[in-house]
Amino acid sequence: MASVDNKGNRGECVHCMEVWSRLQMQAVLVWLSVALMRTGAASRCAGHACSPPLGNLASGRTLTTLTGCYGDARPLLRPCPSRHQGALESPRPCPEDPHPPAHMTDDPFSHPGTWWASGAARPQTERDEIRLDLETRFCLSHVFLRFHSPRPRAMAVERSGDFGRTWETLKLFAHNCSLEFGLLDDVTEPGAPCTSRYSKATPCTGGEVIVRTLSSSSIRATDPYSPETLARLSVTNLRVRLLKAQGCPAHLDPPEEGGRPSNSTRVPTATQDPVSAPYYSIYTLLARGTCLCHGHGEHCVSHNVSQALPRDSNWVAGRCVCSHHTAGDHCERCSPLYNDRPWRPANGSSGAPNGCQKCECHGHADSCHLSQRTWLSSEGTSGGVCDDCRHNTVGRRCQRCRRGYHRQPSLPLNSPHTCIRCRCDPLGSLSLQHREEGPWCNPRSGQCTCKAGVGGVRCSQCMPGHWGLGAKGCQPCVCPQACDPKTGQCLDRSYADNQIVHVPIGGRIPDGEPMFTHEGEAVWPKDLAVSALRSTGKCACKERKLRSLSDLCKAKHDYVIRISVLSAHDKGSHAEVQVKVRKVLRSGQVPLSLGTLSVYPLTWTSRGCTCPILNPGMDYLLAGPEDPETGRLLVTLQSVVALWTPRLGLNLSKGLRHECP
Repeated sequence: MASVDNKGNRGECVHCMEVWSRLQMQAVLVWLSVALMRTGAASRCAGHACSPPLGNLASGRTLTTLTGCYGDARPLLRPCPSRHQGALESPRPCPEDPHPPAHMTDDPFSHPGTWWASGAARPQTERDEIRLDLETRFCLSHVFLRFHSPRPRAMAVERSGDFGRTWETLKLFAHNCSLEFGLLDDVTEPGAPCTSRYSKATPCTGGEVIVRTLSSSSIRATDPYSPETLARLSVTNLRVRLLKAQGCPAHLDPPEEGGRPSNSTRVPTATQDPVSAPYYSIYTLLARGTCLCHGHGEHCVSHNVSQALPRDSNWVAGRCVCSHHTAGDHCERCSPLYNDRPWRPANGSSGAPNGCQKCECHGHADSCHLSQRTWLSSEGTSGGVCDDCRHNTVGRRCQRCRRGYHRQPSLPLNSPHTCIRCRCDPLGSLSLQHREEGPWCNPRSGQCTCKAGVGGVRCSQCMPGHWGLGAKGCQPCVCPQACDPKTGQCLDRSYADNQIVHVPIGGRIPDGEPMFTHEGEAVWPKDLAVSALRSTGKCACKERKLRSLSDLCKAKHDYVIRISVLSAHDKGSHAEVQVKVRKVLRSGQVPLSLGTLSVYPLTWTSRGCTCPILNPGMDYLLAGPEDPETGRLLVTLQSVVALWTPRLGLNLSKGLRHECP
């Protein structure tokens, strides 16, 4: 009978050695994968979910136990009781521990005859505990124990995910679950938290206990990176509580050491003295797992940069080397410039990497943050907002020049010199607003905001029909024709027909008939082109106001465009205004495109002013009818002319798509 049991023990030992052989082979594969990656080989994370290989979380780390002498971390400082002829002698110092906890994690090939022995040697102190404290969060796959003594009659394996503040039971083991814990046995009730499967007294040595964090039936159907699964897999502390020991049956031989009996280290049997021998002894503790990378890393390094790597090849590091533009010890967030969409773990079922998306900051920022409001408004396409834009840029994507600067058209948007300072004449441009630095100009064109009667990109000269640049701008000429821009002296010259001239605010286009002669006004020659340059401010026009977007929709204009007014022509019988189309919001039968074209105002006032008034150098929203036969865009009193602003443009773009039928 004994020979049959010993043969069974040898068979289990062979099985255990095969398990460790596979573990060592995996360790070699881990080393090869890291070496290949560092030499430039293709990464397993490229376009795919990835994870570091599994290893023994206990290797290279300290295991602590409750009892002294045999298993305490300070065996020489704690006294050892001894029994002589049934009487308890005075305590004596412990000798050097021959079976420390570290023997549970050493190499079984190099040290096949080592084990940990508990110091729980009396019935009142028969409980013991093995604890593994990790420096960070890991993923735990399963726990494997191989006992040198008979397996415990009652035992609990627990984990903590918050560094020991709270504990969760992974599995309870008992010879009788109902008697020990008041629970059903999963042998008869699958899924029960307690099992009797690994609690028999036989084999007396070499008995195994296996605890899986996930059931074998759910492993394949579960995404290992989902929050629900990680809540069950993640671990910071592992605890094995040995609650009740049991001896080897009396009819079986006690375990042998190196093939020979050893009275000093054998496991207690039913006939042995429970004080003279340990209650629990374990060959191997394997906590199989890997570092937690959420599917974004294929290998890890030491969590503490200053920590020297242990010599144990099975040691599992705790800090991920992240891929997919993720960052953090566990790849739990996006890299600084990759927050254009929310961070997500990889999908272990489909293999999708779910990498982070780069923000478009045009090279003017090193980081960005995710704006939930922007993300939702974009319907889940882009939500990144650039942080601390450099090179005088502003905006969500650092795409605009900040106030006081304008774009350099010859340079790309990602150039560090794309925004240059506005160079406005301080005499001809409007004064600065409170707390603003430098002059203000149009951020795209660089056009400065000029005072009355002042023109030019820099507001450095008087407009035609004005003179005397000063603190209040330029004064209107009081001459029937032109005047000297510096002195205001009248000039006697005529204008050729079809001449292109700049029309200021209040500029007039004559209707070819003599104007009023009362109130001291001059009589304007019939052939005079844009003669009202000298009468700025005298034009009045009752223009159609754009009160809401519904007004624009109800009118059903043939065209809706954004324009920049360039110049005006006097054609004698009609006016022609040259504009540059910046944006086409609606078009009718006349085809429209970006670029320069002419619009034709059909109405002017009794003082000769075009109505609605279109001022050169200004941007407008223009909506009106068209003449399909001539291909002309017309401007009438029913047309809409409104100064263009970015907010107006945004509202129009949305409204014309969704609100207008």
